[in-house]
Amino acid sequence: MTRYPVLASKLLRPLRAQLPVIVLVVVVALAAVVVIIGLRPSPTAPARPVIVTSGAWAPFVGPDLPRGGPITELVVAALTRSGYSPEITYTSWSLAEEQVAAGAAHAVFPLVASSSRRDAFLLSDPLIDFEYVLFYDSRAGTPQVDGPDDLAALRVGGITGYDYWAELDAAVPELVRFESTLEGFQALADGRIDLLAEGLLSGHAVLTDPSFAGDAADFTHLRDGGPVVRSVQGLHLMMPDTAEAATVLRRFNLVLGEMRQGEEYADLVAGLDQQTPDRVTLEPADGSGLVELLDPDGRLALVAPRGTRAQVLDWPEVFVGPSAAPSAGAGEPNGQTASLGRPILVPVKIVNGPAQGRVFHVDARFINLDGADQ
Repeated sequence: MTRYPVLASKLLRPLRAQLPVIVLVVVVALAAVVVIIGLRPSPTAPARPVIVTSGAWAPFVGPDLPRGGPITELVVAALTRSGYSPEITYTSWSLAEEQVAAGAAHAVFPLVASSSRRDAFLLSDPLIDFEYVLFYDSRAGTPQVDGPDDLAALRVGGITGYDYWAELDAAVPELVRFESTLEGFQALADGRIDLLAEGLLSGHAVLTDPSFAGDAADFTHLRDGGPVVRSVQGLHLMMPDTAEAATVLRRFNLVLGEMRQGEEYADLVAGLDQQTPDRVTLEPADGSGLVELLDPDGRLALVAPRGTRAQVLDWPEVFVGPSAAPSAGAGEPNGQTASLGRPILVPVKIVNGPAQGRVFHVDARFINLDGADQ
């Protein structure tokens, strides 16, 4: 019985001698497999969709602005570079907040950081700083506001869904609310309110937009009165107070910080000064190089450079009523009616240049439709 173990020992002796070499070969082979697997290209994980809601607030955001507006471009770029796929939707401001609170959307922007929002949401770093002011109609005189008591005695308007600065809220607990900035300015023009609280840029955008029929030169904002009449606020992206949202905002803030240091961010912010698209170009017909801006009676009020752009507020009947089309008499210049013997005056709102936002009349011969939508 003993010869079998002896025989086995003789047979295994060469293997025992080679055992370290065998182990080394196995270890090297396993390491090579691990390296090869690690170097294999892994499929790129798809960017996670993020539903982001907002409201219409020119010139910052809005479905009618190019690419949704400069702040929309900023948010989309920062989220995309953070590894997400943002889907932007637009609704009212109050509904936008409700959608995020209810889980129907992941984020809302751009909102100011009021105390109530800080309690309900997580906030990103500021997307941009902007200035809130109180607009008034200068035709009614300048409201005298030296402190909270003066403001409390006036009719102050605000926009539904907006949160304003603390000093204004303390002085005027109940604002007269309007559904849009346009409605607010219309109420201001009609004398239904004394002041309208709005962002300086966004208010200017509405005043110079053709949808507002008033003259932008009739409206300005209070400059004296301290913090009760103006405030600089940051605009933020806001998300629910969850661990998952906190992860998203950490990535978002890192990218946002990098973007704010570069030229791309400066270019986006510069876009806030761009006005609504022009509809017509004003070109002098007499070769003088200047366009005459007239009052309703045809008297010279101002002049504008060649190429000034404007929005026609109301086309005269001779342009839209076939039966009223003029026929030029002998020796009469084009654009003058035979019956009146004077130029056809067209009411326009100037949307660029020194007279931006002003309402005038111009000789129809000065209106050029070529390149009006550039």
